[in-house]
Amino acid sequence: MSSTRQALSEEHLAIRRERLIVGAGSQGADRHDLQEALVREMPWYISSAVRFQMAVADQLGMPVADVHAVGALLEVGPTGVRQLAELMGMTTGAVTRMVDRLERDGFVRRDPDPTDRRKVVLRVVPERVEVIARYYESMGQRWSRAVDEYSDAELRFVLEFLRSGRADAQTETARLRSEGRRHGVRGRRADR
Repeated sequence: MSSTRQALSEEHLAIRRERLIVGAGSQGADRHDLQEALVREMPWYISSAVRFQMAVADQLGMPVADVHAVGALLEVGPTGVRQLAELMGMTTGAVTRMVDRLERDGFVRRDPDPTDRRKVVLRVVPERVEVIARYYESMGQRWSRAVDEYSDAELRFVLEFLRSGRADAQTETARLRSEGRRHGVRGRRADR
């Protein structure tokens, strides 16, 4: 067994052990134990999602930042290079090169900005984004099956939890960029 498969197998066993503890605990554990399990699980969930996105990027033969840029454009809609650079935490020059690749590969197009002829607006090309979306289909199907079991109140809670988590992540990202190393700037290190 390869070291990667061994590590994944060990991680899977750790997740199963945790599920048994929390699963048994959901009937008998106290609120504090459940809260601790939830707080412990969140970074693991995020890390697992990041590794999945890295695997998708690898399958596509794309840098992971390019996949994230397409996702960002889907999230915020048509936007300019400067705004995408700010969102991604990259220089405008690096984003311009990234957009060149994405445009060359047909994932985005540059349209004239209707309010300023000197600028362009970046838009995703839906037909090409489907190439990326295919890698997320099986996960989406599993999520759909899982949430079919939830009540309306549970669905509202999960939706609010995810939205709140996204807002918290955006707040912490902004804090890191303002207090730590400025984004999109090389050569300057934050005090560690």
